[in-house]
Amino acid sequence: MVRRFMALFALGLWAALAVAQSWAPHAPIYIYGDEGFTWENGVVAGSGTEEDPYIIEGWTIDTLGYDYGIYIDHTTAHFVIRNCTIRYPQERAGILLSAVRNGRIEGCVVYGGKVAIHLLSASQVTIVGNAIGYCDKGIVISGNSNGNLVYGNSVIACGLPASDEGQGNLWYHEGRGNYWSDYRGQDLDGDGIGDTRYEVVPDAYPLVQPPVELPPEATPLRTLDLGVVGERGLVALAPGSLVRLTSVDVGVGVDKIFYRLDGGGWQEYKQPFPLPGQAVIKMEYYSVDRLGNKEPLRSLTVYLDIQPPVTRILVGDPHYYAEDGKLWATSHTPVQLVSEDESEQANIFYRVDQGEWRQYSEPFTIPGPEGPHKLEYYAIDLYGNREAVQSVVIWKDDSAPSTKAAAEKGGEPPFEEAAPEQPEAPAESGVPAPEAAFRVVLAQAELLENNGVGPDWVLSYRLNGKEGEVQPASLPLVLYSGPAMELALSIVATEEDAALNDTAEGILSLTLPWSPGTYDLDLTVYEDNDKTASQYARWHFSVEVEAGG
Repeated sequence: MVRRFMALFALGLWAALAVAQSWAPHAPIYIYGDEGFTWENGVVAGSGTEEDPYIIEGWTIDTLGYDYGIYIDHTTAHFVIRNCTIRYPQERAGILLSAVRNGRIEGCVVYGGKVAIHLLSASQVTIVGNAIGYCDKGIVISGNSNGNLVYGNSVIACGLPASDEGQGNLWYHEGRGNYWSDYRGQDLDGDGIGDTRYEVVPDAYPLVQPPVELPPEATPLRTLDLGVVGERGLVALAPGSLVRLTSVDVGVGVDKIFYRLDGGGWQEYKQPFPLPGQAVIKMEYYSVDRLGNKEPLRSLTVYLDIQPPVTRILVGDPHYYAEDGKLWATSHTPVQLVSEDESEQANIFYRVDQGEWRQYSEPFTIPGPEGPHKLEYYAIDLYGNREAVQSVVIWKDDSAPSTKAAAEKGGEPPFEEAAPEQPEAPAESGVPAPEAAFRVVLAQAELLENNGVGPDWVLSYRLNGKEGEVQPASLPLVLYSGPAMELALSIVATEEDAALNDTAEGILSLTLPWSPGTYDLDLTVYEDNDKTASQYARWHFSVEVEAGG
């Protein structure tokens, strides 16, 4: 009887401790192997089975001076990290799962660091209902991390909101994805789900409102290495940043750092401090080593970075700018994207011919057939400021010139060379004239919606160098008649305004082999070309490929 009482008393004490320490401070947690799931490592309940997973819950972890907040390594037991707050993960990650299976991260808050959540060779992990903000990188899924599920999270003002190098990872569940503060799509039907997928990772159902919020005290944290920034004399930080100062002495080491802001009183640096809410701040500082040697007074100008980056395109050789403004290149021409930003760091994304968005890492070439190709690109800086999507049309020419053909036939290579005349068959021979193998016909151009954009529309097309206008009332329009070949068709819809034309362009590429069928192209034109504007119009075009000329 006594033993039973003792057992019940011990169980009650365990539960009381778990409740009493909810939202309590805890040192960074490192768990290696299934045997590492212990009370000392923050586990408050569970046995590690699927029905009764280990629970790590309720801890507030400051990671300054540590590589991580919660680091779980080489485990197969089932576990849940729940309702934990991890602040300022300045090194590896707030939550790092390496070589693990069967994990779940839910209801946590991670902010103000380099990486919020990082999966490294991890699988069967669910990440749901977490608030992530002000990190250089939000949710990172590295290679060999497969079969993970990520949904219902809020990712706010992160330089690289997410990345996925694994396979079979899902970024949505039952028609609900995640909230991304840089998402530029719209929710026209008002169901809370964006109408277009999020391009950084394959989230097909991005949320337009955050399902979970960051706490009001959440702020960015930036480390200023005074030995480095002193060379430039200026630095850009996100509004609301906490500032951590570091300094290095090659001799006996730094003992103290003193600073002042905008000519105020001198203060000894002891812990990260907030900046005043103004656009430009002058900070003066000096350090003293352990022998009392005093550094000469230095100054630093701090700008608050609220502007998005500006990305430029650099086209290598061979390339050619024609007098009409067209940019010509070949299949071997390297294309480089460079972003300029006050934070000095930006992540660039691009796509070609409305294909999949990719993160830019090195120069690339333009794929596809000869003709026009639309390159779109934008960047997100370290503080989550996102640039509007930029675009350029690059015309590909891989064909060698033919001087004789150009002189005798009057063509303009490479795409506008006149077709050779066919000899007329004698009437008595009964030989029919040759017929084209295919026809490409613009069959339909329909304005589906017009929500305040305007009535003055001009429609046009370009097909391998040939240009023309489109009159919807005069359709169908034969764009091409002849044998199957590589074609790139660009259709442009423009609403003409006195100040700024509103325009959208789409490209259809016809590659070999051809087959008869109908190809649809939808264009959305936004007022002032602002994709966040509430005024927009939608055009629908149908192109038919017919056999038999």
